[in-house]
Amino acid sequence: MIERWEPRRIPLSVRLVPLLLLLAGAVAAQPIRPGVELPATPDERPSGPPVRLEATVLDADTGDPLAGATAQVQGTTIGTSANGEGRLTLDVPATPATVVVRFVGYASAQVPLSEADAADGVVRRTIRLSPAPYVLGEVTVTDEPPGEVLWRRLLARRQQLASTIQAYAGEAYSRFLLLRDGVTDVRPVGIGLEETVSNLSWVATAGLREEVVARRRRPFGGPFKWARMGPFPDLYFEDVLLLDGVPIPSPTRADALRYYAFRIGETIETDGLRYLDLAVIPRRSGLLSGRIRIVDSLLVIAEADLRVDPGPRGGPVDDFDASYHWTYAPSDASPVLGDSLWLPGQFEREGTVTVNMPGYRVPTVRFRQTSVMDYTIPGYAGQALSLRQRYRNPRSAYEGYEVFRTGRAAVPLDSLESAVDASEWVRQSELAELLRPQEGVGIGLFGLTLRGGVEGEDDD
Repeated sequence: MIERWEPRRIPLSVRLVPLLLLLAGAVAAQPIRPGVELPATPDERPSGPPVRLEATVLDADTGDPLAGATAQVQGTTIGTSANGEGRLTLDVPATPATVVVRFVGYASAQVPLSEADAADGVVRRTIRLSPAPYVLGEVTVTDEPPGEVLWRRLLARRQQLASTIQAYAGEAYSRFLLLRDGVTDVRPVGIGLEETVSNLSWVATAGLREEVVARRRRPFGGPFKWARMGPFPDLYFEDVLLLDGVPIPSPTRADALRYYAFRIGETIETDGLRYLDLAVIPRRSGLLSGRIRIVDSLLVIAEADLRVDPGPRGGPVDDFDASYHWTYAPSDASPVLGDSLWLPGQFEREGTVTVNMPGYRVPTVRFRQTSVMDYTIPGYAGQALSLRQRYRNPRSAYEGYEVFRTGRAAVPLDSLESAVDASEWVRQSELAELLRPQEGVGIGLFGLTLRGGVEGEDDD
């Protein structure tokens, strides 16, 4: 029986804390280039006493209660939702603060709270939300499916955010696992493990750029040319996604509705926010399909599960199948944007590739990549170019650190990855040797003539 593996779902906040500490030290070792202006952050945090908000949320036109309306303390994950009578209670840890109240199909409201508003520590409010139908400028769309009307609004919001921030930079830790899964293998056999630490920067006029600072690969030598470590793509801001070497139009490009249809699915409420799932339906072959979850009222991506139709890739590749998962998180941005800027925090891809080389037997190979990004800095007007080259010498920023140790603490190795990392067999073997089946026909068919075919050149 084949032992199947699943990517671990460790909360992003837990995984990134150790990585943040390392990268913060790295930045301290390598100061930011002269001339880079970072977003201003308030020197003072709310220091007043906590208060409790007791509110009733109503429709401004009819006076009906809005059951399920959400309230969130701006800039935090503290939130709650209204009961069947539109009533909610929210404990605010410090004042002054602003509570954002939202409901699907209504304009959101901001409720400022201060110590002076409280009577015996409680602030009581009646909050009236006005209906806000999905519109494009002054024109209400009636014949288009609601999912596509909503997606047009997301595209407009994306363009607005891109023109506001213009750039962002961050740092990533990535890990890539290769498994041999041939018909003669009792279970998947680990044959490769690669780790990288990268500097990432996105500029509205140039797209996403990733610079590898450090790399570790087992076995030594070049990667498996048909499945290798890929870049960290941004589903929200990029027009074209490079996935496994294939450029694919992004569902968030300005003309996305030429390529994709969108249908509204499930509604989810958690942590004081309401999320909408949209089915992504390609209008032709070779595009992405799956699900994208957006934050209602903020119109940003929170999560996505997408894939491309499996099939041959040409040449010796008989079959290639891959799926991709993105997770986004609120960015610590300026007061101008509040909590409305969400940037990629994690990217995962996994799949299989089957290669057919005449005269040789290459087993099916599985692959899995996990990448996490942290220490994200958004840039505004005039900062785009400087954020592309934040470091004078990125490699020396990590001098004296065992750079992968902290990344592994943030994203712990599972049993398969640990076995590959500790294996002397993997460390000392050539990739062609590792691809040999455990038993059966074909053992003697690998040799020097195949090594040039299964290994690519080192991309350090």
